Amino acid sequence: MVSRLGYIIRLFVILLAVFVLQKVLFMIVNVSLAAGAPLGQCLLALWHGLRLDIVTACYLVVLPILITLVSCVVRNLPMRAILRPYHIILSLCITVIFLSDTVLYMFWGAKLDANDLMYTTHPKDMLASLSWWSVIIILLLVVGITWLFALLLIKATPKRFSDHPQLWAVSLFLPLMGLNFLGMRGSVSESTANPSYAYFSHYAFCNHAALNPTFNMMHSLFKTQDLENEFVFMDEWRVNEVLADAFSAHSDHSDTLFTSSRPNFLVIIWESGGSAMVMNDSVAPNLWALKDEGVYFSNCYANNFRTDRGLVSILNGWQGLPTTSLMKRSDVCRRLPSLPHALRDVGYTSAFTYGGDIGFTNMKLYMSETGFDTVRGGDAFPKAAVQSAWGVPDHILLSPSLVNMSRPFLSLALTLSSHEPWEVPMRRLADKRQNAFAYTDSCIGAMVSALRTSPLWDSLVVIILPDHGVVAPGVSSIASPRAAKMPIVMVGGAVKQSCTFDMLMSQSDLVATLLVQLGIDITPFSFSRNVLSAHYPSQHQFAMHAYKNGLNMITPTDTLQYDCVNRRPSAKADTSLTVFTEALLQRIYQSTARL
Repeated sequence: MVSRLGYIIRLFVILLAVFVLQKVLFMIVNVSLAAGAPLGQCLLALWHGLRLDIVTACYLVVLPILITLVSCVVRNLPMRAILRPYHIILSLCITVIFLSDTVLYMFWGAKLDANDLMYTTHPKDMLASLSWWSVIIILLLVVGITWLFALLLIKATPKRFSDHPQLWAVSLFLPLMGLNFLGMRGSVSESTANPSYAYFSHYAFCNHAALNPTFNMMHSLFKTQDLENEFVFMDEWRVNEVLADAFSAHSDHSDTLFTSSRPNFLVIIWESGGSAMVMNDSVAPNLWALKDEGVYFSNCYANNFRTDRGLVSILNGWQGLPTTSLMKRSDVCRRLPSLPHALRDVGYTSAFTYGGDIGFTNMKLYMSETGFDTVRGGDAFPKAAVQSAWGVPDHILLSPSLVNMSRPFLSLALTLSSHEPWEVPMRRLADKRQNAFAYTDSCIGAMVSALRTSPLWDSLVVIILPDHGVVAPGVSSIASPRAAKMPIVMVGGAVKQSCTFDMLMSQSDLVATLLVQLGIDITPFSFSRNVLSAHYPSQHQFAMHAYKNGLNMITPTDTLQYDCVNRRPSAKADTSLTVFTEALLQRIYQSTARL
C-alpha cells in the first residue's frame, strides 16, 4: 500500500515541478514585457502561483488515483500500460497550452484562455504572426517537451503492483480522495478555485506569470459565461442614477461636417493604427497631412484591443467587453444595432472588403448579420495577389474597385499589412514594425490621391481610423491607455472644411456622430454618443478601453485601471470613478445579455 501512495505523491510532485518550471520559462521568454516589475515580485509569482498549481495537479491525478484503487482489487494490474496513453495525451495538452500561452503573450500581452480557441479553427491565420522558422522551432519544442514529459510520467508509473493489500489498507484511499477533492476545490470556504487566486501584485506581468496556463484554460473552458450576472455591483436604480448623463441621445449638432446629407462613405480601418504609432510624420506622413486637410478627432480612444472586438465598437457603437468577443456570438450579432443597417434604411448599399481569411474569428457571419450587402475576403482576389502570411497586401486592397458601387454607398475596407510579422513590399524605415505602418500609410496616401481625380470625389467622405491600438515606442503594453489612443480622420470633397475636435470620446461614438450628420435616428445606439451635440460638454465625458480581463476608464482629469478578475481598481483610485466604472460594466453586460 505504501508503494501505491508513494506513486501518487511522486506523480503529484512531478506535475508541480513542471508547473513551477513553466513559470520560470514564461518570465524569461517574456522579460521584455515585465514593465519594470522588480525581481522580488517576479520570484513571488512562483509562490503565489503554487496554489493553482496544486489545484491543477489534483485534477490531473484523479484518473491515476482511480486506476491505483482498482489495482488494490485486481491483482497484477498492468498500471503502466493502462496509463501510458493518458500520460502521453496529458503531456501533449500541457505542453501545447504552455507554449501557446508563452509565445502568444509576446503579441497579445494577455493569458491564453478558452475564448481564444476560436482562432484555432483557422490555424493558417493564427500562425501568420510567426515566421516559418519560428513555427518549425515551436513544433520541435512541442515534440521534444511532450516526449520528455511523457517519458518522465511513464517511468514514474510502476509496471504493476505485486502486493495485494488488505481491505483495511484500501480504506486509506478514502481520506486521500477526500484530500484530493479539497485540493481541486482550492479551499474550504464558499469560494472555489479561480484565476484570481494567482493575482497578488500591482504588476500585471507578475500576476500573469503566477497564473497556471493549464488551469486558466480549463477554468475558462468549463465556465459558462452568464453575461446577465457577470458583473453585478449595485441595484438597477443605482446604475441608472450613476449613468444618468452618460449616454443621453442628443440628435442636435453644433457642427455640420459634410456638404451633403447623403454623401458616399469609404471607411478605411487601419490594422493596429493607434496614435502612438501613426501620429508621427516620419512614420505616417500622409495621415499627418490629411488630418490638417480634413476633420480630425484628436482625443479618441479605442474601446478594445483586438480586431474582432474593435469592429463591433466601430460598426455597432457598442462598448468593449473585457471578458468576451461578441463577434463570435452569432446570437448577439444579429440583434445589435449597426451602421450598415441604419444606412440601408435610407437607401445606402454597403460592402465590406478584407484581404485575408474572411472566416477568421467568425468575421463573415458577423459582417453579414451586421447588414453589409456584399462581404468580400481574400478569396475574392486573384491567387497571385496573396503575397503575405495574412493575405493580400494593402496596396492591392486599397484600390478604386472599393468605390465601384451604386450610390449612395458605404464601403468599408480592413487593412492587414501592419501586423506581425511586419513583412511588407517596401523598405523606407529601419525599424521593421514602423516600416510596416509607413507602408500602409503610403497605400492610403496613394488611394486618396487617386480618388481626388475621380468624379466621385465631390460626393465622397473617406474616414480613416484603426480597429485598435498597438504597442509602439514608449508604450509598454496593449493594456496601456497610451496604446488605446487613436486618430479619426475624415477627408474628401464632401467634407465641408478642415477642423480639429479635441473632446474626449470613444471609438464607439463614431456611429452616433455620423448618423446625426445624416439626420438618422440614433436612439437604438444606446452606447454611442453624438460628440458634436451642444449638450455633449455637459455630459459625463469618458472613454472606456477594455483589454483581456481588465479596462482603463479615462476621463478628462483622471485614468482608472480596473482589474476585472479581482473586481477592483488595480491601484488606489477615486471612489466616484470606481462606482461609475462598475455601474457601466454592469449596464454593458446586462444590456448585451438582454438583446
